Amino acid sequence: MPRNDLTYYDRHADQWWQPGGSLNVLAYLNPARFTFFDQFLPDWRGVRVLDVGCGGGLTCEFLAQRGARVSGVDPSAGSIAVAREHAQRQGLEIDYRLGAGEALPYPDSEFQAVVCVDVLEHVQDVAQVVRECSRVLQPGGLFFFDTINRTWESHVLMIWLLEDVLRQIPQGIHDWKKFITPAELDQILQQAGFQNMVYRGFDVTNGGDWQAMLSLLLMGLRRAAQRGLLNVKINDNTRVIYIGKAVKSAA
Repeated sequence: MPRNDLTYYDRHADQWWQPGGSLNVLAYLNPARFTFFDQFLPDWRGVRVLDVGCGGGLTCEFLAQRGARVSGVDPSAGSIAVAREHAQRQGLEIDYRLGAGEALPYPDSEFQAVVCVDVLEHVQDVAQVVRECSRVLQPGGLFFFDTINRTWESHVLMIWLLEDVLRQIPQGIHDWKKFITPAELDQILQQAGFQNMVYRGFDVTNGGDWQAMLSLLLMGLRRAAQRGLLNVKINDNTRVIYIGKAVKSAA
């Protein structure tokens, strides 16, 4: 079975906004993500923000509804088409473009913030994507991200359990070898001109709570999310998923 199978996003682009769909579950993570991001950018109104790897527009619409001036870019033509159609139906003005994170189709210093969630573990060249995010950010701009750590725990939870056993996320969508440790990402960020990094755990097991674990085992990620039982905790456990922010140097 191929790993990091990104053709999935074109083949199943209709799942982004389908309740219970294999991709729609990512929408349930946004409230927890922005509980963290809002510490560093409390008011998104009027902020020029780019969502790198926007998929079908789940995070773009979340930001647009909070008053941000949003652009989204993704290499999946099917996902971009779905994102544009859904935003139009919702009456939201979002600038969607087809493109890869390694070559963002925007000029230098275009944005005040860049969001990149559920993406860095999939790209071909992490360092180039981070350099591009830095390039399109204004000096002092904020880079927000989350990704998956390369540990035995992430292999067990993200691949063995959620992909292979429970089939709650698309089988083959992740490649454990492409997961990124915080130390590796920190070095890449520094080399791209970022500073003031903060990393926290993005824990979908609610801090290892047995009831949260039981919910995942018995009903799976999607049904747990739909029933309000997916309790994400921001904590110090970065062993599986971690979330962070960095600031583009003004120098």
